[in-house]
Parts: sequence; structure tokens; C-alpha cells
Amino acid sequence: MLTLKQLETFVKVVELGTFERASQHLNATQSTVSKRISELEQASGLTLFDRSRRNARLTEEGEKLLKLAYSTLEGAKRILELNRQPEGSLHRVRLGFTDLSAFTWLPDFLREYTLERPDIRLDITIGMSRTLYQQFQDGELDLIVIPQIPEVFPQSGIETYLLTEVDMAFMAREGLVDGPRPIPVTALERYTLISQGKSSGFAQGCNRWLINQGMAATHQTADNLLALVGLITAGRGVSVLPRLCVQSFAREQKLEILDTAPSLPKTNYCAMYHGGVRVHLLEELAHRLSEAADFSRPFFLGSSSIHMDLT
Repeated sequence: MLTLKQLETFVKVVELGTFERASQHLNATQSTVSKRISELEQASGLTLFDRSRRNARLTEEGEKLLKLAYSTLEGAKRILELNRQPEGSLHRVRLGFTDLSAFTWLPDFLREYTLERPDIRLDITIGMSRTLYQQFQDGELDLIVIPQIPEVFPQSGIETYLLTEVDMAFMAREGLVDGPRPIPVTALERYTLISQGKSSGFAQGCNRWLINQGMAATHQTADNLLALVGLITAGRGVSVLPRLCVQSFAREQKLEILDTAPSLPKTNYCAMYHGGVRVHLLEELAHRLSEAADFSRPFFLGSSSIHMDLT
């Protein structure tokens, strides 16, 4: 049987050059050192030293084993040090969010959660939902918060925790869209429709909804949410945006929320994570995210902002 003691002895013989020096360093007899090396050779089936030489000269097989021995001993050292590490270094969770979360409630959540759970390190990735989903499927992220769109994000074998629903609405610069309200949604087809691109699961779901209403898909794209709002503010077209979030500053930017017939369906945002040994930690985190998820206001306006009803 191969043991760590044998590997440690092997490394010391190599580093110190002779069995005698290794035995002195390890506070063991030379016969004990020789026995450990013989047991290691027997367990591994390798000849480690060229015994025709006076000093401990490695064979080619010994050179290969030496690299593995170093990495194995280092790994064993880390395992033994786990109980001496600060609690905060034990849990690392990799999270992915779309920019709507980053634009609204995520900054406040991170500040509060860091104080609540100093034992957990959160590594944050902000990206488009389809990209985040692929990283999640590839094992690069432990938990993601994205729109729940089954036809875009198949959820077989994935734990899903509903956070909240977000009210979406068509928006444009004041005066761009004429006609009575609510406006038939098909009447918007004569305007430039702008959305996030193919990497956005929500945009793909929205395009499907538009097509089902007899409309064409969006004409222009802007992946960044702030850039998208900027284009609408500049009067470049019509877009689907989170109603309450944009409503918080819509009047100052001369934006109009367009009530349509039919109105847009609400969008569910959920936390997705895989089961496994850390499922309870991820469940707890998903619950805490659901308590914090508030897509109704930009984080920089503060909790005292008043939502203005626009018509």
C-alpha cells in the first residue's frame, strides 16, 4: 500500500541526496528509510533510484514520480490545514446575474450579505442570460439569476427557485408614438423596435411573443441595458423595459410608458442551481436572494424614491 510517509521519505532522499542525510532529517534510522523506499517501489511497481550510483540518483521513472509526489504532498497538506483556516475561506460561491439585477437590487444585497455571512465569499459575474446559462451548464457558475423562460433555458435536472416577477412594458420617448391608448400592439410595428441581442434570453422570449402577435421581431439591438435606455431616451425607437424600474426616472428623461392591447406578460426571475453536496447552502442563498430581489428601482435612486405613474 502506498502511503504519504513513503512519499515524504522519497522526496527527502531526493532533496538531500543520500539515504543517510534523509534519515537524519526525518529522525529515522537508515534502514527505516530504505524500507520505506522499497515499499514505495513495490507499491508503485517502479524503480526509483539507480543503485549503481553512490548518491541517490533518480531513474526516469523516479523523475516522473517525483512530480506527482510533490503535488500529492501539497494536496495532503492543504487537507490537513482546513480545520486551521479562517471560517470565511471555506465557502466560495460563484454567482451570475444579468445587468437588470446589477442595475437595481444587487448592490444593496451584496453589502448586506457580506456583513451577514462573512464565512461565504461571493464571486460575481454580470452578463447576458444566455451566456450565464451556458457558463452555469459548463460548471463555471454555481448559481445564476435569470428570467425563467423554459423554451430558452431548459430546466431538466436543475433546481429552480422563483425570486419575483417583473412587470414589463413598451416604452418610447414622449411624443414619438401617436394614437389612442391603449395602443394596439401591432401598431408599434411601424416604429423601430430595439431590444437586447441574441445573448439575452428575455429578448428571445419577447421576440417569440411579438411574433405570436403577428409582428416582426425587433429591428435593432443593444446588449447593455443602460445603452438601450439611452437609445430610447434619444427617440431612436420603442423597446420593452422593466416598468417600475424605468418609471422611477422616466419623467426626467421624457420617457413614456405605452399601455398596449394586449399588454406584455410579466417575466419571472428565478435562481437556478444544481443539486449536490452544497445544495443546502445554495437553497439558503436562493431564499436570501428572493428576499432582496426588488427590480422596481435603480440602486442609485435610494429607497426613498417615489414611483411616478405615467400615462
